[in-house]
Amino acid sequence: MSITTRVIHSLKWMTFTKLLAQLLRWTVTFIVIRLLTPEDYGIFAMAEVVMYFFALISGAGLASALIQVREFSRIQLRQVLGMLITINLALTVTLLLLAPSIADFYREERVVPVLYALLIGFLTVTVETLPTAMLERDMRFKALSLIELAAATISALVTLLLALAGFGLWSLVIGSVSELLLRAGLKFAVHPVMILPHFGFRRSIHLISFGGIKTLTFLAWFALVSIDTVIGGRLWSAGTLGIYTVALQLSYIPLNKLVPLVKQVAFPAYSRIHRANDDMVPYVMKANGLILVMTFPIFFGFAAVAPTLVPLLLGEKWLGVVLPASMIPLVLPLRASQELLDPAFEASGRPLDALINWIIVFTIMAPLLYAGALYGEIAGMCWAWLIGMPLGYAIASWRAIRNLRLPALPYISSLLRPMLAAALMYGAIRLLHHLIGGAIPPALQLALELLLGGGVFLASALLLCRGELLHLMEFARRSKG
Repeated sequence: MSITTRVIHSLKWMTFTKLLAQLLRWTVTFIVIRLLTPEDYGIFAMAEVVMYFFALISGAGLASALIQVREFSRIQLRQVLGMLITINLALTVTLLLLAPSIADFYREERVVPVLYALLIGFLTVTVETLPTAMLERDMRFKALSLIELAAATISALVTLLLALAGFGLWSLVIGSVSELLLRAGLKFAVHPVMILPHFGFRRSIHLISFGGIKTLTFLAWFALVSIDTVIGGRLWSAGTLGIYTVALQLSYIPLNKLVPLVKQVAFPAYSRIHRANDDMVPYVMKANGLILVMTFPIFFGFAAVAPTLVPLLLGEKWLGVVLPASMIPLVLPLRASQELLDPAFEASGRPLDALINWIIVFTIMAPLLYAGALYGEIAGMCWAWLIGMPLGYAIASWRAIRNLRLPALPYISSLLRPMLAAALMYGAIRLLHHLIGGAIPPALQLALELLLGGGVFLASALLLCRGELLHLMEFARRSKG
């Protein structure tokens, strides 16, 4: 099976199962949001961002190292397991000791029991890492997709039942833990790694070194995507943070599902291409063009319909979500494009370049976000994203063009053409909203906005992005076959 066929087969299964999982998850989420309060979501966000930080460190990038390396021995696999156990024991003790201080930082003592509960799910990393690496290295994404679907489905149902029973905040906590436990158990059942740990690491220095740089890249990326939540948790009330967090959740739906899906397949695919000494540039250019022509209409369209969509879905108590949901999605296609460069850097043996890119973007964004949150609350934070992210992306793209030897003009063109088509769509939707806003039922207005936006983008893209649309059609045809 060729690498292209493997990628299409993998993406077909992952897209299908992700779609099913998200339909269920977000159906449940919209019900749960109406049952819970902004304060519940704010407290959970405070704890979740801390646990996600610890989770990124816990894997130490070792799964990526096992995927990228040409070959490894059994003793090296045992040493990787030993390293995972050592790291996770140290992190568990650290979190137990730091939990009260974290609550003091947020000025919210209810964060402590939530952190302790989420720690149960955190401990699954040791069990899950090696089976995940083996399944991804073999590109067994059908099995991975079905596991993710099962875990997401059961977790969503657990959350819904607990919310209906009046558990409030704890419905989110227990639902999250149930997903982590089930996902780890199923991965180990599908690909059990039955070895004993070895706590001498001399033969695995190169794996640990690659994994260390990968972890630092994770942390730099995480610092960027979570710094707004940390700043908001420190400066705002739990209710204000809850409104901002729900806006992020809505805005990030395509980003959090589509981009990780593509990255998960791209990294082992690029690694195979690199191990075969083939040229990755055509694949990187095509992948970047396709992700941009998909994400620009999705995010610009969501931003345009947010004033109609949010009150319809969430109700009047969540009207504060409209502003951030109308602004933040406008820069998310740029983040999607930058995230898709990471697998290319890492598969080619240049993980340090991916790390430097995220450090640059974070250095630009952090002071802007803090100033925006301090002086303008949610609106100020949104303007910080609109100003800082394009600047950071421009620098990261220039470094990618230089270090990956990407053709500059086609790369820039692949960005500007779908952006222009999406901007025309955005303008048409906003004009329609201005002309008929409130004159017809919200559901009918949303349908009209979606139909108009889809038509304008399709017409514009046929003129501006014909090549990318043909690639998408070919991809769909081969996936169906």
